[in-house]
Amino acid sequence: MKHIGYFFRSFVPFLIAVLLQLVVSVPADFIYAALHADKESGILDILDAASSDPFLTQTVNLIYGILALLVFVTWYRRVFVLPARRRRKESGTEGGRPLGFSFHNVLALFFLAIGLQYVTTFVVDAVSRLNPVWLENYHSLMGNAGYAGTALIPVVYSVFLAPVVEETLFRGLIFRYARCALPFWLANIWQALLFGLLHMNVLQGVYAFTVGLVLGFICHRGRGIKYGILLHILFNLVGVFYSGLIELTTALSYSLFIGIGLALTAFALWLFYTDF
Repeated sequence: MKHIGYFFRSFVPFLIAVLLQLVVSVPADFIYAALHADKESGILDILDAASSDPFLTQTVNLIYGILALLVFVTWYRRVFVLPARRRRKESGTEGGRPLGFSFHNVLALFFLAIGLQYVTTFVVDAVSRLNPVWLENYHSLMGNAGYAGTALIPVVYSVFLAPVVEETLFRGLIFRYARCALPFWLANIWQALLFGLLHMNVLQGVYAFTVGLVLGFICHRGRGIKYGILLHILFNLVGVFYSGLIELTTALSYSLFIGIGLALTAFALWLFYTDF
């Protein structure tokens, strides 16, 4: 029964994340509707326009990110970080903590961030062949939200805020609770599945699930979320500023560079594994 309780507890942070998104987005949509109301447009048309307004989408994401940061970081710190520190202090094993960042593991995470760009490119291409409309919807969604460029708010959110929030939520809370009830591989699949589900888009979901599995392994092996946060930041950084380079290399030789990306990912995972 205790294991079942921990499993269901792992679902609670996900539900709270969804609730926070609704708490921010629903009032924002109706404020937008009130400001843009006119006699010729119905409320549904205005709300549809709101979903396509980049500034509104980015502002909602930023407010959600700040609220989620406060909620989930506080939760993770109180439930897992502080008790662990007290246990180490009481047992006199503070010196036995996991190693911090080193040239070895930072280099591994840097290589992994690049390799994962090719892995996810391959995964997205493979899935989009099942239904090309998914790819069109994905590009339309990213374009309407203003995340196709390098504007300040999207960069701050996707490169810095989202990695901290998502790692704390999925690999910090959901994964840790799930590990109290499940073996590593099942807990990892569970948190990655919820990570993909939160994106509420088929291609983004598959993309996030793939990356989530790797991030789960990194956090498990590194015994903490700090390595996952760094990897997530580096991965998003490459995606924002160097996606054109990834597209150029795959256009030159798709099979060659996808193969290099897979090999680089495997090498980086091995390099990180050997540091612990």
